[in-house]
Amino acid sequence: MGQETFLYQLNERPPLHKNLIYGLQWVMTSIPSVVFFSTLCGVALGLDPEAQISFSQRLLIASGLMTVFQSFVGHRYPVLEGPSSAILVTFMVLAPHGGLPVIEGGMIFGGLFLILIGIFKWLKWLSSLFTPRVVGVILVLVALTLISFIYPLLIGISKTAPFGEVSIFGSSLLIILLVSFMSHRLKGFLQTTSMLTGILFGLVLFFLKGEISFSLVSQSSWFALPSPLLGVWPRFSLPAILAIVCTYLAVMVNSLGSIQGISEVVGTEGLENRIHRGIGMTGVGGVIAGFLGVSGLVSLSISPGIVLVTRVASRYTLTMSGVIMILCAFIPKLWAVLTAVPPSVIGSVLFVVLSSQLLVGINVMLARKGTIERREYFTVGIPILMGAMISIMPKQFFQLFPNIIASLVGNGLVMGILFSLLLEHVLFRQRKENR
Repeated sequence: MGQETFLYQLNERPPLHKNLIYGLQWVMTSIPSVVFFSTLCGVALGLDPEAQISFSQRLLIASGLMTVFQSFVGHRYPVLEGPSSAILVTFMVLAPHGGLPVIEGGMIFGGLFLILIGIFKWLKWLSSLFTPRVVGVILVLVALTLISFIYPLLIGISKTAPFGEVSIFGSSLLIILLVSFMSHRLKGFLQTTSMLTGILFGLVLFFLKGEISFSLVSQSSWFALPSPLLGVWPRFSLPAILAIVCTYLAVMVNSLGSIQGISEVVGTEGLENRIHRGIGMTGVGGVIAGFLGVSGLVSLSISPGIVLVTRVASRYTLTMSGVIMILCAFIPKLWAVLTAVPPSVIGSVLFVVLSSQLLVGINVMLARKGTIERREYFTVGIPILMGAMISIMPKQFFQLFPNIIASLVGNGLVMGILFSLLLEHVLFRQRKENR
């Protein structure tokens, strides 16, 4: 699509009333991801409903701040910032090993690592490590390593039902089919809100079954600061720092793909500087998320599709959406409603998202390739199976390792990335003429 077909170009400011509408549309896209990421993090941390509301508010503040910063100072493209699924994997793995303080300390270091990459423009050196095979393995691993956290939600495992419930599994399958059908069959705005529709459908479904309580909604105020406003005091643990720094390499690849993707839609002028500014600003987001005590953020790859559907390429619509997100974060009653959504509903929606990501990863690995080389049986197959196997191994096994490395070797995503880099660039390194 040529830029002349847009209603508003990259650096044009729409009128205020239109900008509000465009901004709200972006916010409608971001809220479902904030809801289900904060729910999964809350389950991992064992948060009570009030703490869950505070976590959701802080995560939306972080998303809104970074969307504003990126549109003004960072890459300056119309790209939405939201929670990273790669960080989510590491967040949930580290939650039993030191809890939120250790996670915060690791994210602060991971964010500083990306800031250094952006300032000193190290991307040219690092990008040679991330071949299509490595990138594809990362995308596949994010989907596979989250399965061990999602399946208990899908079948309703709890203290009262240690083996799950058939009725909850049936409801999960129904939501999965609905969201995937809407994402495939519908067009335009309805297609982009299929996740939100799935969450609302699940909320109504469980309400009719009498399994949802809205008592917290009536107790919540209309306007209040998150309590607490910041996370706990961070604690710096070497294994957690190494795990999250390694995970932030995957976040960097994700951000790079999102920035390059939107540049193909709205223009590539000054792309190299935009990429380094964007990655550096993603690092700033990691530091902010660390101090707020929430999951790290990334530039979302769905943004080019939204721009093409709406025909609005102005980065100022993202500035407006970031402001609206921050304002929405101070409405506890809104988050009390969303917090009432059962975890199985959130898990069902995320299942559909990850199924798409799984195929994206395979497509990246096979792009422009007629056949699969023999070395790829090992450079791709071993890291994927290793990461998936680690994610389902009993947690007690990793207690046999020294505490300093248990949280590192027990992270399927991190170990899969390390194995992928080792096999791709060391053990099965291609000869120079074949690269």
